[in-house]
Amino acid sequence: MSLHSQCKLAVVVMFCSSILSGQQIANYVANGSFEETYNNCAGPIYPLSTASYWSSIDSVSLGGGGYLSTCNNKVPFNGNTFQFPRTGNAYIISTWYCPSANCGRGYLKNRLKSNLQAGKTYCAKFHVNIANTSPRGMDGFGAYFGNNTIDTITKCTIPLNYLSPQVKNPLGNVISDTLNWVPITGTFVANGTEKYMLLGNFLADNAVTTASINTPFYPQYWTDVLIDDASCIDIDLPAYAGNDTMSVGSNSVYIGRSDVGIDEDCMWYKLPIVITPTTPALDTAAGIWVCPPITSTYVVRQEICGNVKWDTVVVWKGTVGINALNDNLGQVSFYPNPAQNELYIEGLTPNAKRLFIYNNLGQLIREDELRLKNDRATISIGDLPNGVYTASMINEGSKTITKKLLIAK
Repeated sequence: MSLHSQCKLAVVVMFCSSILSGQQIANYVANGSFEETYNNCAGPIYPLSTASYWSSIDSVSLGGGGYLSTCNNKVPFNGNTFQFPRTGNAYIISTWYCPSANCGRGYLKNRLKSNLQAGKTYCAKFHVNIANTSPRGMDGFGAYFGNNTIDTITKCTIPLNYLSPQVKNPLGNVISDTLNWVPITGTFVANGTEKYMLLGNFLADNAVTTASINTPFYPQYWTDVLIDDASCIDIDLPAYAGNDTMSVGSNSVYIGRSDVGIDEDCMWYKLPIVITPTTPALDTAAGIWVCPPITSTYVVRQEICGNVKWDTVVVWKGTVGINALNDNLGQVSFYPNPAQNELYIEGLTPNAKRLFIYNNLGQLIREDELRLKNDRATISIGDLPNGVYTASMINEGSKTITKKLLIAK
């Protein structure tokens, strides 16, 4: 039955700062997949606020929606719908359209992990599915990002058409899909005061376009919506493959980042291959577990609202990799930072003969002879375009040294 009764990259050559990028917030939405809960999903009722960091506009009420999860035996069947979560074990159900005088709308409020940064462009996304019992599909889906004034809203079940969502479904694009999860996505520029995200239908009742769904409750007018996987990501977020690491024996290592809401934006490949739009990926995830049989280089392709970035990581195999990894971390240095037209390399032994430079597709694009003068090699890099590169050398004891290079004009 309906929930409508609830309230409710000068050229700059430098080491990629993978550590710093790994510390950046990826998804600003806290608990975007609704997996974290308060009170271990204890009942007997399961309001939206069961999900950590989520509540209705009025955070002390039980409105906004209902928490459906395997932990409370409400997934996949719960009386309103038969649906599995898009990811994980849980989602929210909320009434987003109900023009009757005796029912109201639900709005989902999330306290972001941090205020958004002024002037930055963000890609926001959430996924919806129409509950099987809903008699109407509709077009009113939006995400509003606001400041403390959200706390002053006292009527939380009426159409909040005085708020203009920064990301919204196009008018007239009616979503009636009760089977598949449909993404609502877009970009916006933050003003720096945004600390909350509201998800809901921000259209006046008479501005909502609907379409009938043949359900047991047709021809009534209301729409219950399932919501999962909400995210808000800086469109310029650096791709992050992780720090070079080592796998010993059969032990797997984790590379990349872990953050719900960015998984689908990341595609992993193992070099050497030529990556094209149709090249099958190893996996689509923010981070993956790997156990390569030999020292291997992995590359992640990240696309956030059309903005593509790349990063690579070397996973060394066995104890030989320990020395190579130590060289990689500091015994051999590239400078200056920033550089204009030349790259200087120090810390090499006389046995180091050549430098190999690969692009982010794993293709060898440069091979330079290393000529040491005053214990330093000088390489001209003025012809290289912007991008992320991998430089490889063989040092004393046949140790492979790999460095990441970033060129930005």
